[in-house]
Amino acid sequence: MNHHIKEAKDLVTTYAAKRAGFLEIALRKSREALPYIDEAKSLKSIAEQYSNPTDMVNDERIFAPIGEAAGISTKANNYLQTDDIKEIVIEFISNFLEPAGDYFVDELVYRFLLSKGDALGGRMRNIVGAIAGEKLTRFLSANLRNSRLSHCYQLNGNAAWFKSDDISLEMMGQVKAIRWLKNPNQPRELRYNITVPIVSKNIDISVFNKQSIEINNAAKMKAFVSEPKNYIALGELKGGIDPAGADEHWKTASTALNRIRTSFITSGNPVQTFFVGGAIEASMAKEIFEQCMNDELGSAANLTNQEQLAEFCDWLINL
Repeated sequence: MNHHIKEAKDLVTTYAAKRAGFLEIALRKSREALPYIDEAKSLKSIAEQYSNPTDMVNDERIFAPIGEAAGISTKANNYLQTDDIKEIVIEFISNFLEPAGDYFVDELVYRFLLSKGDALGGRMRNIVGAIAGEKLTRFLSANLRNSRLSHCYQLNGNAAWFKSDDISLEMMGQVKAIRWLKNPNQPRELRYNITVPIVSKNIDISVFNKQSIEINNAAKMKAFVSEPKNYIALGELKGGIDPAGADEHWKTASTALNRIRTSFITSGNPVQTFFVGGAIEASMAKEIFEQCMNDELGSAANLTNQEQLAEFCDWLINL
């Protein structure tokens, strides 16, 4: 049990932590919105060259963004033929831009930004998860350095392993795996977001008691993650800070963790399970604390509490 958690309320996210979390997300969202705003400015500049919105249909420079303004999603765009998209765009212009008269450019830009707002929302959901992973990686790295344990990283989209000295702070968000030696005879490897065949689900964090050093193709990796005896711990990481979705995220995570325990016990290789969350409310804190006390969970931590997170990382590294 985490030494910084004496009772259930110690797990609850404080008001100050919620405020800081919302502020961080708001600032990041403003930054992520910049490319969309630039695209809107570019669209406006070209659209202003026309006096009749119908004439824009044949301008390849802005045909795609007009389609987005019309409500054609990226997924829909992959399925529709060019003629189908053009028909939708023409109908959109007829129903919405032409009635706007001299203000058709403003109408176009507003609708384009509205469409991009949906895209930004989806992107931010992914970013919130990435921020949580980045924070956990930073704390894991700090503990490994303090313990003088040799370690290296694997990044998204790259099969190579990089020494810790080659990874900058800006690269921490790209880490997909970390490996270290607890001692010469106890290799460890942590992987983010992999499908664990024994539970047939994507698990946020998986810790192995072996390293995938000799694995150089997909077939070997599949065999590696399919062997229950290679695992030592698995857990859920929920980085969202919004209290409104906290209980639902915990229910989903709790179900997944129970499935993990049951599956690995059945396989003859019981594993440790854990939970780390950014938004932890009183009701779920009680359940998490009880599961820790009953040894259902090996450990837990509030992502916004630095002391708990550092203690959790120390526990994870020394499993």
